[in-house]
Amino acid sequence: MVQGCLLSIVCIVPLHAQKLDEAFLHASAAMQQQAYSLAVREILSVPEKERTPAMLFALGECYYHSGQYDEATAVFELPQLRDSPEAQLYVARVYAIGAQPEKAAGYLQKYLSQRDKLSEWELQLDPALEKMERSKEWRILWEKQWYTRTEQKAAEVAALIKRKKYADALVIANEALAGEKTSGKLYALRARAYEGLEQYEPALESYRNAIQLRGTSPEYYTAAASVAVYLKKYAEALDYMQHAVRLAPYRLDAYLQRASVFRLNKQYEEARKDIRFYFTYFPMDNKALYQMGLAETEAGNPLSAIDYLTMLIDRDKTVAAYFTARAAAFIKAGNYRQADEDLSQALDLDPRSSETWLQKGIALYQEDDVEEACHCWQKALTLGSREAASHIYKYCGR
Repeated sequence: MVQGCLLSIVCIVPLHAQKLDEAFLHASAAMQQQAYSLAVREILSVPEKERTPAMLFALGECYYHSGQYDEATAVFELPQLRDSPEAQLYVARVYAIGAQPEKAAGYLQKYLSQRDKLSEWELQLDPALEKMERSKEWRILWEKQWYTRTEQKAAEVAALIKRKKYADALVIANEALAGEKTSGKLYALRARAYEGLEQYEPALESYRNAIQLRGTSPEYYTAAASVAVYLKKYAEALDYMQHAVRLAPYRLDAYLQRASVFRLNKQYEEARKDIRFYFTYFPMDNKALYQMGLAETEAGNPLSAIDYLTMLIDRDKTVAAYFTARAAAFIKAGNYRQADEDLSQALDLDPRSSETWLQKGIALYQEDDVEEACHCWQKALTLGSREAASHIYKYCGR
């Protein structure tokens, strides 16, 4: 569970009102890369009186994932964390691993008495808790019904989604929501079922409902933003990402997602700021190089874009989208021959990319090969590119 503190203990910190802690930012980056010893050093560098519950929770997670169970327990039992369901679950795991089922069951009872908890099947599949499944304490624990009917239905829907049975999940989610319209979790699960069925408008509406009921969940905002982007509702997506970053400012991947949405809103300087911020903690990250390349191309800086995308391709020559993106920059820079070469490479990797066929047509048209350009645009149209239709109408006489 990497960066669990960022997901389970929400840090509501308006970016304009409070400066983020540099050490915790570096710790968050280290945790994302599973460099737990480095993360521990960064968190311990923060003066003890300045350590927030989120920092302490992250510290406990780092100790746990490093196998330092005594240290993890000591942190999770601090006054700032002991009432946190997530901390109680971690302590239960530690005692289960240590073959102390009675103590583990005691903490699991505390955890299961809370409103926000994992489902029964998720707990039963937990590798740490499996170690106590044959104990009498485990059997006695599950003699009690810990879940409401709504929670049971949510668990059933989640299990079906995990098995990609989206239509079945949707039926159960709709049935449950007919009688219980106050569960943000059920609305979010229904949204995921709609996504699995590629029904994005109702998916977005379900995420809106989830956010209305539980507006402190950064995951709901980032998920809603992804669907809004698919529907080209970029302003709405940006609003969601702004909320997500404010709610979880130490969740670094949110900055990169927000940069992408800034770019789609043509706010290129804001996109670059977020990407540069991300580069501070993940230098030369492939996803960030790609986003910067796209932003620079669209902002009218193709030579800068080519530099970023060339660095990216030097690191990984197996992704067609990287070559397509650099080709778009070459086209803007007027280097059509190099663009054509990149697009050929991209099509070798992914011959069914409508965007690549579209860009190849543009490059060939600029090289006065109209017939072949029209062939490429026709191929792009067949693969679903709407933009290709306008090129065919305008340049191909049909």
